Amino acid sequence: MKKSLITFMVIVLSGCSSNSIVNQIPGINTAPEIKFQNQFLRGVFNWWEASPAYQLKRGSDGWYVDVELIADGQPYDFKLSDKVWTPSQTCGAKYQGQTVTTDTTVYMICGSDAENLQFTPQQTGVYRFTFASASSSEVRLEVTRQ
Repeated sequence: MKKSLITFMVIVLSGCSSNSIVNQIPGINTAPEIKFQNQFLRGVFNWWEASPAYQLKRGSDGWYVDVELIADGQPYDFKLSDKVWTPSQTCGAKYQGQTVTTDTTVYMICGSDAENLQFTPQQTGVYRFTFASASSSEVRLEVTRQ
């Protein structure tokens, strides 16, 4: 009886683990697919609005949007989201204050715990923000100067 109780407790406690078998079963506890065609780059540069000029377009390397930014030494906060800020479709930083630099890859998380990303352009000009799926729970971002 004591052995059965211990076995039962081990099974119950392992179910609470983030690496439990339930998390490994296909279709269970998986992140929803990001619908890039419905996504907008939203930030201080467009008053966080889902305006047509900031809707992602399909490109050869993923989904992108071009943004004209002024290099005044101040960071631009931003996120990726749909028109209504659906939590599962809102992607951003893994932690508060995460920065993005040109020509480097950053991995974003999606969900209600996604924080604002920050980008500080070194020169005034047009910057391309390119997004692509990296995994079931992350989005890859690269910013390049055009």
